[in-house]
Amino acid sequence: MRRFVVPFLLLFTACCLLFSCANLKTNHLFDYTDSPGDSSAPFYASSEIYHDFLTSEAWFTNNYNCLNVTAIKEARYKGDYGLHVVWDRQLAGCPWLGLGFGWDNWNGKDLSEIKNVAAIEFWIRTVEGKMNNLPWAIGLEDFNGAQAWLGMTPNSILAEYIDTSWTRIVLPLSEFNWDEQNADPTLIKQIIFNMEASGEIYMDEVSIVPYEGGFRKRAYIPLLSQNDFKPDGLKNDSIWKTKPLHFGKNIVHLALIDSFFCVALEVLDESPLQNANNGDKSWDGDAFEIVFSTDDKASPRRIRYLSSDQHIGFALGNEISVWDWRKHTPLKKTVTTAVKTENGYVFEAMISLNELDVEFFVPNILYGLDMAVDHGDLTGRKIQERWNDHSDNGQFDNPFMWGEMNFLPSEFEEELNEMLE
Repeated sequence: MRRFVVPFLLLFTACCLLFSCANLKTNHLFDYTDSPGDSSAPFYASSEIYHDFLTSEAWFTNNYNCLNVTAIKEARYKGDYGLHVVWDRQLAGCPWLGLGFGWDNWNGKDLSEIKNVAAIEFWIRTVEGKMNNLPWAIGLEDFNGAQAWLGMTPNSILAEYIDTSWTRIVLPLSEFNWDEQNADPTLIKQIIFNMEASGEIYMDEVSIVPYEGGFRKRAYIPLLSQNDFKPDGLKNDSIWKTKPLHFGKNIVHLALIDSFFCVALEVLDESPLQNANNGDKSWDGDAFEIVFSTDDKASPRRIRYLSSDQHIGFALGNEISVWDWRKHTPLKKTVTTAVKTENGYVFEAMISLNELDVEFFVPNILYGLDMAVDHGDLTGRKIQERWNDHSDNGQFDNPFMWGEMNFLPSEFEEELNEMLE
């Protein structure tokens, strides 16, 4: 059994732990300036971007006819003042329009170790009428001039539309295109709001807040020990007590145990465990499929497989066959079991990472993940239920459409969940 050190500084706790039950490579989370355990301590030391006043940390395009930004009482969501923003990019001669904040006295801000558990948040409302979207893009610029951007979409708006009631806007840091723009999250200079079209809104309370996931579903994968899971279909192991993932009529629990990626699945099915196929046709009947990335440097926005990506299928018939669709070969070291229940079946598996040539996962790195439950009978598949995306049958061939997973020691899972509530 491999042994390795996992320094893991999570949220309000600074810890160094030695694990022998999971293959993780060293990676650090971020330090807090306040004392651990202090409930009044900020999530992040430089979390406040705008509150109440326009200071020397703020700027906007100096053209009164195209963009006007003022701090007024009518625009406040909290505190004394908020921002009244009026812009019209469509006027003749209007340049690029932007509003920016070099918050924290223009000092460099290190967002690198919170960018998977945080978001930019602000509140807006219209002066009158309603909007389905805000024609803005938001950028984070480093001191080298590189900028990571994220456009406003309905995913960012935590309401059906924007109207005269205050609406929360959330922009997950993990969704900014850091890699494509080579932006350095360790030395951020400022945030920029770029405006297109025209409009008039009130805006207030721009800050960095804890946030779970991005625009995709995210699974936090705990690290368990070998004593916590035995594939026997009895549902009495510790893996069944971890936070479940729901999709369709299915409940799945995932965990990393030593060199095994573990699955505990419960399915509602009127005709359970019927599949007459295997190999490349393992999907054509009752089956479970899982895809995941293993390269900690791979971009989640790529649209093609890498050689390090995995696609594993389990044909669930009278016998269980395990198929590696990437190498078109059966897997021999994966341990599985499937048991019929009153309303369907329970499926458990320990996927051997050694057999897949996967050496480790890095904590606090987002890996791609997606899953599907295939429902069918001896004549073939009837329907497929997928975890992250439901719009395209070819999603498993496109990593851009996968969800995400992040590995963390199980004793930190409760602390993380409490912080994100």
